[in-house]
Amino acid sequence: MRVKEYDSRPVPPDSIRRALDAAILAPNHFLTEPWRFYELGPTARQAVGALNPAKQEVFAKVPGWMMVTVAASEYAADGSLSTKKGLEDHAATACAVQNFMLSLAAEGLGTKWMTGALGIVPEKLMDLAGVNATAERFMGMVWYGYPQTQLESLTAPARKLGVEGVYKVLA
Repeated sequence: MRVKEYDSRPVPPDSIRRALDAAILAPNHFLTEPWRFYELGPTARQAVGALNPAKQEVFAKVPGWMMVTVAASEYAADGSLSTKKGLEDHAATACAVQNFMLSLAAEGLGTKWMTGALGIVPEKLMDLAGVNATAERFMGMVWYGYPQTQLESLTAPARKLGVEGVYKVLA
């Protein structure tokens, strides 16, 4: 469930560890384990805010930040996915992010997967974290924390296609 507002309670480190344990169980071809997770502490979060002063106030209200990258060995020089393995690693990392988010939700924590809405060039975020942008590619930032509104009372945005639009039984 996408959460936009969090309260100030700290997230227990054990919850993060369990979420990471779930994340790394994501399916990945040839066990490449292409995902990387970087937890941003208070100083790093302030530095992110400085990269986009217009959103600094919003950023300051988010208690947990986890940057996720994917190993970039299978990307072309222009940054595009260039091989079957690259596509698989990208998909596997997305699965890992979902596992991370679902694990946190099971413990009553809310999450939001942020990419372009941060308004910050991914390479700047990776540089801030000391990540080699030629070895890894930015997949997104997962915000997490205890939601101001209980997860049970939130509803997911309506889907345009519904199950009927994406599911077919073949004879």
